[in-house]
Amino acid sequence: MIKHSAAGIFALVTLAMLTGPATFAFDVNGNKWPGAFTTIYTGIPGTSPSGIAWSQALRESAEAWSNATVFEFSVNPEYRNPCNRSDRLNGNDFTSTVCGSSFGGSTLAITMIFSESNSLGTSDITEADIVYNRNQNFDIYDGPVNFNQFAGVDFRRVALHELGHVMGLRHEWAAPAIMAPTIGNLFTLQKDDIDGANFLYGGTNNCFMSKAAFGVTTQALSQGDCRVQQLVSGGTDTSFVDVFALELSEAARVSISMDSAAMDSVLVLADNKLRILEISDDIAGSCNALIQRVMQPGSYIILANTYVEVGKCGSNTGPYQLSVNYDSSTLRTLSGKVSFQGGSSDAVFSGGVTLNNGLSYTNRVRPDQLFNVEARIAIDPQHQNQPGFIVVAALLADGEILVKNFAGDFVTYNPQLALVPIAVSKVLGATEDISVLADAIAAQLGIQSIVVDFLVGYGVTSNPDELYFHQETINLIVAP
Repeated sequence: MIKHSAAGIFALVTLAMLTGPATFAFDVNGNKWPGAFTTIYTGIPGTSPSGIAWSQALRESAEAWSNATVFEFSVNPEYRNPCNRSDRLNGNDFTSTVCGSSFGGSTLAITMIFSESNSLGTSDITEADIVYNRNQNFDIYDGPVNFNQFAGVDFRRVALHELGHVMGLRHEWAAPAIMAPTIGNLFTLQKDDIDGANFLYGGTNNCFMSKAAFGVTTQALSQGDCRVQQLVSGGTDTSFVDVFALELSEAARVSISMDSAAMDSVLVLADNKLRILEISDDIAGSCNALIQRVMQPGSYIILANTYVEVGKCGSNTGPYQLSVNYDSSTLRTLSGKVSFQGGSSDAVFSGGVTLNNGLSYTNRVRPDQLFNVEARIAIDPQHQNQPGFIVVAALLADGEILVKNFAGDFVTYNPQLALVPIAVSKVLGATEDISVLADAIAAQLGIQSIVVDFLVGYGVTSNPDELYFHQETINLIVAP
């Protein structure tokens, strides 16, 4: 992580009719939209000599990029003045000047890009307006360029090129590409154009992404890890980063902390398009970072990061603990349905820890607090009203597995030596509510700190070797 100001940046990129030398492949510099999409206003008035509306050709050009790459143009058919530089809207129009300045003799179009520096070493594009040179002769057609006075320049391939600049692509001098600095006989997107857009907006594919589960994960930032430069496909931030995917099935207040005694912790929370939602780099002058916020159901990305330069904590590498906690008004739905024998089930599993008899749920309690761990299984309709059984297991951080027996006690279980003990045998109803732990106080058991993950499952007596359960665990953290 490096710190940046939010000063605005303005740039012009042009398309001309001249021929240029070949020097390198697709060119990106990391400047892009915060998220792989933007809205383009296509309401250019008028119709080309061939009878095709300018707005239709612009819309088709935007759709071509959207269909071929990970970037998405949302098309708005309204008109927006491209010379209004303060509206943060992406306007398009034919103009006789570049908003008051001369085009130049061979210039066909200019994209005016406005951007602001961000905290990841790149710049976020905030507005990109396109002006097409009214002094040139335009039409709309496919095939080779025809510069005679009747056909003129194909507007659609010019729009394709300029929309590439809107996305953040620069000129391509070597490979065949719409993004060549001069217009040519190509009139569709080429492999180099598509690869450039996908490289610029596909940075999460460059870094290994772990699944962030509720609970505590011990990791380390070290040489060989992914760097922010790789993650965002450009820029100047060379700091190390670990990337985690967090899935929320229900709204919850989520607390994410990164604790390290070795380095300055930097936490970044983003949506699944890498649009930054929040950054934390300090808790009361310590080396730790904390983000707390109400989050809606959806997919999120957590970045565990540090600074390029060594800070107050002595290093830019080292171990850290990532903790993810939640508070919710309902039991959390648990993802990842699996079974012992590979059978399928439409059962729905949910669970959580409650301090107030089900009024709310969490995954973190203090050693002196009275709590219950509860689970619920909405049984698959094909298994309802059949004789069956319920299984409850606890997974400890050291790898030990405990399974609840008929007496309600958790006993050590070795899957190599015995069948899974059954907690309850019964005729399965439509919904089974399960008390995993009842009226527990960790301190009374001599426990001040522990992390436990619980699983619940069920089976039917007619097929006793099959067990249906969930992958995402019911997490319990006991900590002062």
